[in-house]
Amino acid sequence: MRDNGRKMTAIVLAAGLSSRMSALKPLLPIHGKPALYQVLDRIFNAGIEECVVVSGHEFSRVEEAVKTYVQTQSRLVSIAHNPDYEKGMITSVQAGIRFVIHQGGNDVLLHPVDIPLVASQTIRAVAAAAEMEGHRNSFIVPCFQGRNGHPLFIPSSAFDSILRFEGEGGLRAIRDANPETIVRIETDDEGCILDMDTPE
Repeated sequence: MRDNGRKMTAIVLAAGLSSRMSALKPLLPIHGKPALYQVLDRIFNAGIEECVVVSGHEFSRVEEAVKTYVQTQSRLVSIAHNPDYEKGMITSVQAGIRFVIHQGGNDVLLHPVDIPLVASQTIRAVAAAAEMEGHRNSFIVPCFQGRNGHPLFIPSSAFDSILRFEGEGGLRAIRDANPETIVRIETDDEGCILDMDTPE
């Protein structure tokens, strides 16, 4: 719980085309579980209580997987469909944020489904940093050996600028436009930068 009485909501981006993969990335098995389930497990194990999965490409398969997860794990996972997913990731971020605002406007932890091996302790570290004095309006980024990773904490104060954004560069451009608002946390978790872009 944040000191302003609001919880954090995790937004899992699972709407992309998987164009460099021969299969749907959210459902690819990793250690015996779909990548989507790996991400959800790690988020909930970190103490985050609410999660929104943004669907798009092959949405029926992704949404069915979410429903199965909810039934078997008894977790609170909502679905936000993004019909504009082909226009880029920023539209999925916007769809997730709109859903969160409709539910009460929590700050969010943004987690792409194709970065499935982030340690729960890294997610906890990002959430803890967001609670620190002076970080209320900061973007918080976990890093491995100086490289920015995920999940990205987005304060609710940034929602308006994200929803209005129509330029190039997407979320990174919004985040980097105000470098003084970025807090980077160095970790020993290589999983926070390992993404699934090719079968290898």
